Amino acid sequence: MTDLFEEDFSIFDREQFAFEKIKQDLTESEVEQLKASFRSVWNKWKQIQLNVYAKMDPEIFGKPKIESWMNGWNLRNHFWSAYRATDRQNENACLGVLLNKKQLQIYLMFQHYQSEKRTGSVDAYNQLLKKLSAWSAGRDTNNYYIWRQQEHELTDHLLLNTYLTETKNQELFIKSLEDKTFQLGAFYFREPQIKNVEEKILKSLRELSELYLSLISE
Repeated sequence: MTDLFEEDFSIFDREQFAFEKIKQDLTESEVEQLKASFRSVWNKWKQIQLNVYAKMDPEIFGKPKIESWMNGWNLRNHFWSAYRATDRQNENACLGVLLNKKQLQIYLMFQHYQSEKRTGSVDAYNQLLKKLSAWSAGRDTNNYYIWRQQEHELTDHLLLNTYLTETKNQELFIKSLEDKTFQLGAFYFREPQIKNVEEKILKSLRELSELYLSLISE
């Protein structure tokens, strides 16, 4: 099992991620050192995802899409992976795993980017909100949060337990979605050390897959 440390989060502690801007502030040697740091943490991230997938059922889930550590002329401001069912690789709904400077999160999401090239509607996905109460029953959801897709990933999101216990919160939340979707996930906030990361990711993916698979099987 792999542990996450402070340095795995701290590489994202910067204002600039565009190489054009970075090169204005750093020497060529410093730029190469920065790139090497990102690549090193990303290689660790990639291996974590592969370790997780090795313990998943390949008949149910396909190999995860692991986003690269850079995008064209930019460093990533987070690392992200997407897990989709083996026979549902072209659907918008998926399970994501994300690492940024604030947290590790494992979450259910609807991928809006280029959604017109995939299948699955916003309305059908948002129907999962009706299942959250039953899904959470008898489950420890103390580290689960729910938020609108429009919210920035570094925003302090609403605790799922708060959402579920206050009807007014649910009504306001659903109304605020407009033509977007909700996201739901387990969060492990930045600490000097987070132990057994694969175990935590697997646990959350298995829990969230109950919702995810109930959507794609309908």
